[in-house]
Amino acid sequence: MPLVQKTLTLAAGATSDNILANTNYEFVDGNVRLRIASACDSAGTSSTADTFLNVSVNNAEYSKDVSVPALVSGQPFGVLNGSYLNNDLLTTGSQRNRVLVRFTNDTSATRTIRCGIFIGG
Repeated sequence: MPLVQKTLTLAAGATSDNILANTNYEFVDGNVRLRIASACDSAGTSSTADTFLNVSVNNAEYSKDVSVPALVSGQPFGVLNGSYLNNDLLTTGSQRNRVLVRFTNDTSATRTIRCGIFIGG
């Protein structure tokens, strides 16, 4: 099963491009499980309430402005680590499903975001 993992540096007030854009997994079949995890370097603060995740498949929103959890020292990042799991969903379209995963940084500082998307299984 494929895993797409990226580290983003997102400027203050910016929104990322689709994480899966221009990959083999931007479009997936129906009945495909997607597990999406993310974590944010909170740049010395304890609050990540202004760094958001948005996930949609076709026209269905699965996450809308969900706060990205802080990356915890000593806690390894990964899709299978439940502390960082944001979505665990099953695509429902009978044919091609377009998956959109984007992050928005509404803080006044640059953020580093880690994202992992496990496709299938």
